[in-house]
Amino acid sequence: MEIIKYDIVVLGGGAGGLAAAVCLSKKLNKNGIKYKIAILDKEDKCGRKLLATGNGKCNLTNYNMSPEYYNRSCREFIAPILSKYKPEKLMSFFLSLGMIFRSDSAGRVYPYSGTAFDVMNILVLNSQAYGADIHCSVNVRQIEQVRGGFKLISDTAEYQCKKLILAAGGKAQPNLGSSGASYSFAKMLGLDVSPVFPSLAPIPCKDKDLSAVKGVRVPCRVTLNADNVPVHTETGELQLNADNVSGICVFQLSRYSNEFFALGTVNGVKTEKITITADLMPEYTCADVEKMLFSKCRKYPDQKNGEIFTGMLNRKLGEFICKRAELDINGYMYSLMQDDIETLARLVKTCTFTPKSLSSFNAAQVTAGGISVDQINPDMSCKKNSGLYMIGEALDVDGVCGGYNLHFAFSSGIIAGNACADSMRGGVK
Repeated sequence: MEIIKYDIVVLGGGAGGLAAAVCLSKKLNKNGIKYKIAILDKEDKCGRKLLATGNGKCNLTNYNMSPEYYNRSCREFIAPILSKYKPEKLMSFFLSLGMIFRSDSAGRVYPYSGTAFDVMNILVLNSQAYGADIHCSVNVRQIEQVRGGFKLISDTAEYQCKKLILAAGGKAQPNLGSSGASYSFAKMLGLDVSPVFPSLAPIPCKDKDLSAVKGVRVPCRVTLNADNVPVHTETGELQLNADNVSGICVFQLSRYSNEFFALGTVNGVKTEKITITADLMPEYTCADVEKMLFSKCRKYPDQKNGEIFTGMLNRKLGEFICKRAELDINGYMYSLMQDDIETLARLVKTCTFTPKSLSSFNAAQVTAGGISVDQINPDMSCKKNSGLYMIGEALDVDGVCGGYNLHFAFSSGIIAGNACADSMRGGVK
C-alpha cells in the first residue's frame, strides 16, 4: 500500500473543510515556506452537499445571528464563536477571496451570482492557489493517532500527517455523500458521540386523511406541543403531503419531533406524546372565524357544506376541515347548528397533526447530535487528542433554517484552519 505523507490533512471537502484548507494554505504558504496540505474527500468532487444548499443558491449566513438560533445544548459553546465570527467577518473572509453578496429582507445572505457553485468553486480555487492538494474518491476506512501525528488508511493508500482536521460531516442527505463516517472516526480516536437524528426535515404523520389535501399549501402558524404544552411556534407556508407535513415552518419544528422519536424527550424533558397544531387563519380570532361562517350560512343557506370555506381557504382544505368536523360536505348550510360552526372555527384555529416517526435523513438538511462539544476547545482543537481539530456538522451543533448551519460550518473551519496553521508554526501568528 502506498504511503503518502502530509503536514496537515483535512478530511472532508465540504463547506467547513474547504474553508479550513483555504486558511491553512494561505497562512502557511504565503511567504514561500511550503507546508504539505491535503484535502481528502470520498466523493468524486468536493462540496456536493454545499452545492445543494439554499435550493442551489447557498444561503451562507444571516445578519440576524444569535446563539438562540442553535440547539440549547451547544449555545454556551457557540456563543464565543458567533461573537468572534459575526456575519460581517465571515463575509469579509469571502470578500478577500473575490466573492460579493446579496441579502434579503429576512437577513439571509447569498453569493451575488445566486449560485452555490461559485461558493464551492472560489474555495477550491483559493485552496489550490495556495498549494493545497485535493484528493477525491478517497474512501478513508480507519484513523489512528500515532506518535507524531495521525495515520489514515483508505482503500488504496495510507496517508500520514502531523495534524488532522476532521470535517467529514454528518448523516443528513446521504445521496450527497453524508455517510456519518465522522462518528466512527471520532470513536476510533476515543471521543464520545451522542445519538444523532435528522433535523430540518418534513415530519411524517399518522393522519390518514392527509391524502385528501396532498399538494395543498397554506400560510399559517404551526406549533409543536409536548404533552399538550406548546414548545415552539413558527409562521410560514405549511405544505401538506400524503403522509407528512412540510415547509420551512415545519422544518423548524422537526428537531423537537425527531428528538422525541430518537430519545423520548423534547428539549431534554421526558415526553409521552407530541402533536402539531396549525392555525390556518392566524390573522383572525376564533370568534372572527365563527362570525364569517355564520354569515356564509345566512347568505347561502341552500349551498352545500363543502362550500362554506369558499373565499377563506383552499377548497380541498375546507372540505378536509368539514370532514374532520364529521359534517357531510354534500349536506346544506341551512342545517348547520351553532355547535357545528363552533367546531369548524376551532378546527381552523387548531388543525392537529400527529407525528408518527423520525424524519428521513434523506430529506433532512442537517444532523442533530454528534460529537460532544464538551470535548472541543474554542479554537476547535480536541481537548484529549493533540493535533486533532473537529469542525462542522459532525459536532453536536445544529441551527434553524436561514444560513445558521452554513455559518457555523464556515466559521468553525476558518477558526480551526487558522489555529492549526499557528500551531504548525509554533504559535506564531
